[in-house]
Amino acid sequence: MIKKFLLPVLVICTVAASNNREIIEKTVGGIDLIYISPGTFIMGKDGSEKDYHPPCKVAITKGFWIGKFEITQEQYSRITGTNPCAGSRYGEGDSLPVYNISWYEAVSFCNMLSKRNGLKPYYDIDSTGSDDDNVSMNDEVKREVTVNKKANGFRLLTEAQWEYACKAGTATDFYWGKNSSWDVSGKYAWHMFNSGRRMYSKGRFWWVKYHKVKKTGSKVPNRFGLYDMCGNVAEWCFDRYDADYYKTGKKIDPSGTDGEFVYRVVRGGSILDSPKDMASWKRWPVEPFEKTGTNGIRVALPE
Repeated sequence: MIKKFLLPVLVICTVAASNNREIIEKTVGGIDLIYISPGTFIMGKDGSEKDYHPPCKVAITKGFWIGKFEITQEQYSRITGTNPCAGSRYGEGDSLPVYNISWYEAVSFCNMLSKRNGLKPYYDIDSTGSDDDNVSMNDEVKREVTVNKKANGFRLLTEAQWEYACKAGTATDFYWGKNSSWDVSGKYAWHMFNSGRRMYSKGRFWWVKYHKVKKTGSKVPNRFGLYDMCGNVAEWCFDRYDADYYKTGKKIDPSGTDGEFVYRVVRGGSILDSPKDMASWKRWPVEPFEKTGTNGIRVALPE
């Protein structure tokens, strides 16, 4: 059952059909959201690299709303008053996805977006203390971030929610199938071979340079109606990165590993990654203070 929010925000619900699946949409505070119903899926992949092995059956017992698109630079600057992409070589524009933000800034944005729309912030952020678990000589921020499970505000997806939504009921490496060729993957994702200028040497293709992020929603969505789940910008998840997560993590509504792990997880790949890196089970560790050029945000709300 889909619960209605009794909030002082604009909510528009629509119903569409895609691949014989009913898609339920709404808009909260200018953010288009799609409802993802509970279910089970196989998380991970058989392989030699342990950080996505062994594959395991995971249950998502609570439905959630997920951003139909990645957060744009206009949406981010409207809430925060700043555009971290200004002057960047990867592109600046209202309809382009925001990037060049840290994990700390991503969770702060979620809280600011919640407050703007009358929702209780999901994150408790201590800007004066330090996160003892994030021990890094390079990290001068070390904000302590905890969650308020009773809150109804915007948040980042967990790894399990992200992979479940990305796969959209498929069992192949990519949500569009098995083919990772430039042309096939290019129908669904902006990657390193189609987001820049092709360079030639003596009439032969040499490399691609001058990569730029692209307008959100300009490729084919997955079966859940979600755009750019792979490619364009990578997306911060809430979880700490644990290489043994698939082996030791919970199998029912997993929400990540507590303590000791410095890195946070990034998913989806970007314009700087190859099509093969768009696999739904692929994951990257990034320290929470880092502002790498192509990490962005996709938000979620509880049902």
